[in-house]
Amino acid sequence: MNEVGIFGGIFDPIHFGHLQVAEAAGKVLELSNLIFVPSGLPPHKKPPIASCQDRLNMLEMAIEKSPYFSISKIEIERKEYSYTKDTVEKLKAIYKETEFYFVIGSDTISELSEWKEIDRLFREIRFVAVTRQGFPIKDANSNIQIITSPTLAISSSEIRRRVKEGGSIKYLVPERVEEYIYENGLYK
Repeated sequence: MNEVGIFGGIFDPIHFGHLQVAEAAGKVLELSNLIFVPSGLPPHKKPPIASCQDRLNMLEMAIEKSPYFSISKIEIERKEYSYTKDTVEKLKAIYKETEFYFVIGSDTISELSEWKEIDRLFREIRFVAVTRQGFPIKDANSNIQIITSPTLAISSSEIRRRVKEGGSIKYLVPERVEEYIYENGLYK
């Protein structure tokens, strides 16, 4: 059976912390593919600042040299709120004979109780949380496999703040993503 990871997020912008989480999950779980799924309209968070196309472009630049990373536009193309349950349902219809792992950072564990039909999701796919610096795992849910991996303490909101204030984002995002942000006047 094919084993595929799903890594959802706003990715506004994608940064090295995201890439480290994806790489750790891919290596530990020996995934054949890890699919990044950028959110369209996230129901539990503020709307993204960068457009869907800009976030998609940055994602493509960030993963272009990773042979087992790919991107799905399922949520970006959806006109209504993006619920994980709908995304998983569509991906399962596309990828037959596949076991899915939904990859999250440890910072997301506390939010799972708010997800639509989370109990159903726990039955349908396996959840994997990669430890994230600054977000210790206190009450591990038995439905979640924990992967301990060193990751950088980087956040998209910190990157956006730095850009807005004229600070440097060098070494926080891939070089092509940094150039894209400045060339397109994002987060000013």
